[in-house]
Amino acid sequence: MAHLVLFTDANFGGSHKHIFDEAMQLSLTFTGQNGTTVIDGEFPDGVSSIAIFSGNWQFFRGENLESPLPPILGPGLYSFVGDFKLPNDAIRSMTTVSADPNTFGAPLDSHVVLFEDAQFHGSHQHVFQPVPDLGDFGFSQITSSIVVESGDWTFFGDTQFDDSYPGDPVFGPGIYPWVESVGVQNDDIASLQPTTLAATVSNAVDDEVLLFPYGDFFGPHKHVVAAEPNLNASDDDDFNDRVNSLAILAGNWSFYSDAGFKALYNTTPAGPGTYPDLATLTISPDDMSSLRPAVPQQVTAGQVITGEVILFTGENFAGQHRHVLNAEPNLNTGSGVNFNDSVSSVVVVSGNWKFFRNSGYDDDYPVVLGPGCYPQVTDVSIRNGDMSSLTVVADAATVTGAPLDAHIVLFANAAFHGDHKHVVQAAADLNAGGDPHFDDVTSSIAVITGVWDTFADPDFGGQFPPRLGPGLYPGVTQAGVANDQLSSLQPVKADPTTDGDILLAHIVLFTDADLRGPHKHVFVAEPNLNASDDDSFNDAVSSVAVLLNQWFTYRDAGFDRAFDVTLGEGLFPWVEDVGIANDAMSSLQIAQQRLGFAGQATINVASGQLPDPVTDPLGMSFLFDPLSRDLQIETGFADLPLASVATMHFDSAGTGSFPSDGQVTIPDMKISLEASLGSEDVTVSLSTGSASSPTGRYIVNGSPADAAGNVTLVAAGQVAGDDFSISIAGVFTPRPA
Repeated sequence: MAHLVLFTDANFGGSHKHIFDEAMQLSLTFTGQNGTTVIDGEFPDGVSSIAIFSGNWQFFRGENLESPLPPILGPGLYSFVGDFKLPNDAIRSMTTVSADPNTFGAPLDSHVVLFEDAQFHGSHQHVFQPVPDLGDFGFSQITSSIVVESGDWTFFGDTQFDDSYPGDPVFGPGIYPWVESVGVQNDDIASLQPTTLAATVSNAVDDEVLLFPYGDFFGPHKHVVAAEPNLNASDDDDFNDRVNSLAILAGNWSFYSDAGFKALYNTTPAGPGTYPDLATLTISPDDMSSLRPAVPQQVTAGQVITGEVILFTGENFAGQHRHVLNAEPNLNTGSGVNFNDSVSSVVVVSGNWKFFRNSGYDDDYPVVLGPGCYPQVTDVSIRNGDMSSLTVVADAATVTGAPLDAHIVLFANAAFHGDHKHVVQAAADLNAGGDPHFDDVTSSIAVITGVWDTFADPDFGGQFPPRLGPGLYPGVTQAGVANDQLSSLQPVKADPTTDGDILLAHIVLFTDADLRGPHKHVFVAEPNLNASDDDSFNDAVSSVAVLLNQWFTYRDAGFDRAFDVTLGEGLFPWVEDVGIANDAMSSLQIAQQRLGFAGQATINVASGQLPDPVTDPLGMSFLFDPLSRDLQIETGFADLPLASVATMHFDSAGTGSFPSDGQVTIPDMKISLEASLGSEDVTVSLSTGSASSPTGRYIVNGSPADAAGNVTLVAAGQVAGDDFSISIAGVFTPRPA
């Protein structure tokens, strides 16, 4: 694909027009209901400068390649055509040729595009060389977003390259959707120039497409360099339902009929190339409303996880820790804490493991450890501070540790940010055992297994009210534990009094290849790895382990510019092997679609202890995998007050299904009923099928969605000897990430 841009004025000013490969004419005339219309009418008599990005070109005085002109121009900048033996304002057609150039312009090694509005909306201006006054282009002090295509650039708030911005930022290639987020005042740039200084801020221009309202690339055009959810945006609506041709300059793209990335035209993304007629992409003319870089639906599985071990530098699972998955031939590699000859205790999460004194699996210890907790390695014939390598083996375990039936992870900051500490047994003093000290610093918690009591004081004093069951607690205060007050905790054999958010997904990020270096646990959508309270992993991820569910990853914060892969469960020792740029990840989220469900619950109780029926509004959120059709409850319904005499509480549910015929099933939904009906847990199946109580008192017929989109989900069970039924009528709707 050869590409150039024509400008009506010298020095790349005035109107501009993109040409690909060949142009038999530069304007388009047609007669419609409103009379004769001329599209791009300024160009047949208005070409004064040219920027050639690729290809060798010949130009003609006449349309349809008539009356050739002698110069053959190669890539470069031609600031005034008259200086290159081309007639000013007299070029009418052009084409690429195989002949070598006989005329050469200035090197095109710097290129920036300025946009009037944020998110690359509004009018735009191409710049290739120093511009001491953007007023000459009618673009002074109106820039809100920028794309640096090539070169390094500096910007100024006054003409003549005066009034630089704080810190003198130098912008390298990349996209900058809002200038104020990178230290440039909005609507302030008055001059700019390329520079030989090294860039202080950059990312990359991985994706770019040009949209045109007419076929064959006629009419105005719009640059899109990131996901565009709404071509009918209030500050840029000229292209909604008006696209008839396009050119993809970089990346693979998906296009949609509706805003919000709905109604995908073609499941196969379109790659770089020219598309003068959208029929080649099965895109309807005058119909497109959103587009984005393609995120494939196919899941890429990692290396199968055969075993996981957590190593600790201190006895009794104290000190620093390191996760090893499948094998580690040399504990003396990777940045961060050196674990070579430093291991004192071990938790085998899964698999049977051999351990070795030397790297490369040399000089093995005489034991095979099976799953369990090993608070002192010396108890199982492994020397303290002597281990250098380890691996999963097919051999049967010769030693089994104490069961790993309680596992909690403490985080220093809310939302699972900051330092973290794994606890697998009673901890009487979180300030003991060496770094990291976790006394009075916990702000969020993930209970992996078990039920836990928590305390404000060492030695289990000052107990907090809740008894924490499995799940996620992104803010401990919401669960009734004081922030930065946790000093001791212990697992208990009892029912929880509160459950966290369901743990549906888990990925571990590593700064080094081969799952080495510092690591970060992520359980929920993480919109910004550069968050102020946890920024160590922004643009610093080289390998990942997906322990649960599937994940999308993104180059930018805010789930912007997705990498072209969906990560399934498994190990990814080098992210670039699966299309994720090294040290470039800035956000990530669970891959499934999110569905909200809002409706009304109707509860019947046979004994008449409640008014019959009781109705309450109800809402839930789900994760839906469109390939497997699996449906998981992400957030269950809030407690339902039943006529002020009882409460129905959602606890958990199994993985359900949402087949294309609409027959939803959610198995093993555990709920609690309390108060006058007694206090008892019960497990039911929620589905669109018929539900009847144990004695047949209640029969509710469910069915797929009706014409209005309403779905009825039903279940029935028995608590404290009393039959009850639930009928939930509502609507599934897409939810944002």
